[in-house]
Amino acid sequence: MPIYLVFLSVVGIWSTTPLAIQWSTLGSSFSFSVASRMLLGLILCLMILAIKKQTLPLHKQALANYAYAGAGIFITMSLVYYSALSIPSGLISVVFGLTPIITGVFALALLKDAFFSASKVIGLLLGLSGLFVIFKHSFSLAETLTTGLVSVTLAMIFQAFISVKLKQINANISALATTTGALAVSVPLFIITWLILDNNIPETSIKAALSIGYLAVFGSVIGFMSYYYLIKHTSVRVVGIVPLITPVFALLLGSTLNHEHITNTQFFGITLVLIGLLIYEYGPKKSN
Repeated sequence: MPIYLVFLSVVGIWSTTPLAIQWSTLGSSFSFSVASRMLLGLILCLMILAIKKQTLPLHKQALANYAYAGAGIFITMSLVYYSALSIPSGLISVVFGLTPIITGVFALALLKDAFFSASKVIGLLLGLSGLFVIFKHSFSLAETLTTGLVSVTLAMIFQAFISVKLKQINANISALATTTGALAVSVPLFIITWLILDNNIPETSIKAALSIGYLAVFGSVIGFMSYYYLIKHTSVRVVGIVPLITPVFALLLGSTLNHEHITNTQFFGITLVLIGLLIYEYGPKKSN
């Protein structure tokens, strides 16, 4: 499949995922919502493997790939679902917009991929300043909002680390295998977490059930496969551009479909983040 189609699919799915996550928790706990989504996704992946008559590679490199990807899914998604209980869906996408910058830092450390230049430093400072404005304003609004922001920020940092780590491992396996293996690692962890925190099957609304189904098919299967495909076949910087685009669409969707309100101070912080990302990605390049 052409890279640009995979890229566009990831942008589309990531733009709608934060809102779908919020809707999936309506009438149910976040632990049940994420566990059921990932379990359905794993079942779909196993069915696709069976239909294609493929087996899951189990060599050392593949197992390391599954372990890191699975840990990434479990920790990142748990934090994102928890944060969705208290912060607007569009704000989740804005925080994840900082992924290119944090990815660059981890690429420097793990891949020795030098990225610093004047424009990138300026972009880094502007992005972090915008995040600081959002955080500072949230302290005066509600403690739960601050907790949600901390959670989604940690999720973003960990996802950036995992994307670089998977690039470093560079396992020669398909995106379907990576997705299946990662879900096989993470699903038991999600189920254990649900049993500890909730241990109850709630009566979910139709909107929540449809959202869980959407996230299972598009978020967990198509989205993860496309994401791992990009990691394997492109540079970490190309992967990092995705969160640069998605916040705009996510904010529009949250405002239009979920009546989410962004304060003027938060909007100023969001603007700083997006300007910082634009400078970081498209500013003058360091001459060789």
